[in-house]
Amino acid sequence: MPALTPTNVTALPRAQAPEGAISRPVFTVADAPTFLEGEGFQVRRAFAGIDLSHADPFLLLDHMGAVEYAPGEAKGAPDHPHRGFETVTYMIDGKIRHRDSHGGAA
Repeated sequence: MPALTPTNVTALPRAQAPEGAISRPVFTVADAPTFLEGEGFQVRRAFAGIDLSHADPFLLLDHMGAVEYAPGEAKGAPDHPHRGFETVTYMIDGKIRHRDSHGGAA
């Protein structure tokens, strides 16, 4: 899927609910604790410690924050499975180069 670049990132159009979608109330509002992930990069995990049945359709929602790495300095993660769910990465500004353990890159 190609990247999308909205004209104004602060005024994105509201997504329409699919036909037959069931509305659910907000379960809880909580701060996202900070964790070190992979080889030591910091993330804030929005759904840390909650029963994943309450997190559907998300499994994880991690925020990496504003970081600046020099070329070759970025920290990665060891091999880990992504079976049964899709990973979505978005950036507000900057560049990212991603490679997976199967040789895929973006």
